[in-house]
Formats: sequence, structure tokens, C-alpha cells
Amino acid sequence: MTEKAFEPDDPMALVGVIVDAGDPAADEMARCLVEEYLRVGWDEEGLLRLFRTPFYRALYAIYRDRGEEAVRGLIAEVAATWGVWRVTGGGPRGGGEGDA
Repeated sequence: MTEKAFEPDDPMALVGVIVDAGDPAADEMARCLVEEYLRVGWDEEGLLRLFRTPFYRALYAIYRDRGEEAVRGLIAEVAATWGVWRVTGGGPRGGGEGDA
């Protein structure tokens, strides 16, 4: 692998920025984020906990700007559209003794 010295103005550096595109774009982004988390198996309460956590910056910004009731409503609306995956553990497949 090629070694390259660090350059502070490297054009290939990953940089995140906030783009103010207005409320319609923010609403669509929020809907897409909720949909993504629900479709990979998060339940409504678990997802709401993510919104309350500052570590998840995009979710937390939505929560801070819109408020808890709006976020709860959005989660419920998206969950009604897509449903929520429920995964339960039933042990290893096969289940018979001697299965490898």
C-alpha cells in the first residue's frame, strides 16, 4: 500500500457539512432516516432513544428542532407505512442434537 503524508487540505478528505435546504428537505431527510432505522429492525421506543441522544447528530437535530411529539408522530407515521421488523431469537437453525 502506498504511504502518503498527511495534507491538511487533502481534496479526498471526508468532510461533512450542514446544508440549509429549508423545512421540506429537512422533513424528507427525517422521514428517510426513520424509515431506514425501522427497516433494519429498530422498534419505535429504541428509535426515539436515538433521537434523544446528542451522539446521533442528525437525529438529535431533528428532535431538538421539531420536538418529541413531532418525532413520535413521524415515527408512528413511517411505521404505519412500512411496518416494523420483529426479530426473535429461537436458537440455532436445525435445532437437532449433533447438528454442526
